[in-house]
Amino acid sequence: MRKEEQPAFATDHLYLAAFLVCAGQEIVGTSSVGGRVSLEFTQTPQLSAAVANFMAGALVPARKFSFEVLKLKRLFPRKIQTVEKNYKDAHEQIPR
Repeated sequence: MRKEEQPAFATDHLYLAAFLVCAGQEIVGTSSVGGRVSLEFTQTPQLSAAVANFMAGALVPARKFSFEVLKLKRLFPRKIQTVEKNYKDAHEQIPR
């Protein structure tokens, strides 16, 4: 008998993804559209409740949350030079 795949919930919101991991949800994959990476979770009633909790301001342990954010950021390294250049360009455009 073939196991039916459950639909995935995808988000490119880094802090939501970190919260969901802290709440016991597991990242099951990634997808990319137009250069943006989304993290995928299995859609379950528990996941829906965790997303609702995040939106309502629920709390998770701060240390665990910060470590999850760092781990997720390391999955997707950025080109530092581009970020620095964009920051400098934006800073120069601010009227004084």
